[in-house]
Amino acid sequence: MPQHTYNYDDLLAIQEIIRTAASHSLAIYYACSTADYKTDGSIVTEADLAMQQALTVALAGRYPDVRMLGEEDNEDEQNRVIQDKRDYWCLDPVDGTTNFHATVPLFSVSLGLISKGEIVLGIVYDPNRDECFGAVRQQGFWINGDRVVRPNQPDKLERCIAFIDFKRLNDAMSTSLVQDTPYKSQRNIGTCALEWAWLAAGRVNLLLHGRERIWDYTAGVLLTEEAGGRCETFDAEPIFKQTLIPRSVIAASTPELFELWATRVRSSI
Repeated sequence: MPQHTYNYDDLLAIQEIIRTAASHSLAIYYACSTADYKTDGSIVTEADLAMQQALTVALAGRYPDVRMLGEEDNEDEQNRVIQDKRDYWCLDPVDGTTNFHATVPLFSVSLGLISKGEIVLGIVYDPNRDECFGAVRQQGFWINGDRVVRPNQPDKLERCIAFIDFKRLNDAMSTSLVQDTPYKSQRNIGTCALEWAWLAAGRVNLLLHGRERIWDYTAGVLLTEEAGGRCETFDAEPIFKQTLIPRSVIAASTPELFELWATRVRSSI
């Protein structure tokens, strides 16, 4: 059976599936969730499990041949999906679970679609602002289905806002960036996927993270690339890789800023 060719119509349909699932699975647990701790120290709530289940069922109804790799699956199942040759979804049902559990309104749903070893579709949904950031490979970037005119982007690092997760950088890199700050201002909002989405939209200009998992970055990488940005690992490799091993991230909203940012970051490794 030939593989499906994904397009803007798929993007719109999947966005509505995510919105519908979020309106039920997230809304009912907001401000009343309980949390269990996973082996890596992160938390999982009823909302994570309910959202993953709802999307797994709804997406299978429309795309029965596409498998699901969900953050809340066990590692053996995740590896089986990655090693399969079929198309698969890569889902973080609640990115920013700690924020969600604490009722901080900064969390998102991240869904990527991998076909023939590359990301072909990506969506990050912010339910608090009802914003769907979406991209289809070689077809463009949209917010709520509309083409985006990004704000003018800076041409110098000292005029940039940077998303940096210092917790996951080594001491030498953190110290270098703090003592000799190359950017205008720094943020960290506790949801990798939403940081990627805002970077793609041009609301921030730089991104740096020491270790993101495949469900953290998959949708965001495509959003950034389709919006005109650029990203690599610390070692100048493509970020997306079909592995559960965390990947480092250097990203910027334009290729010109990326060259400046990557040079500065790598000088402190």
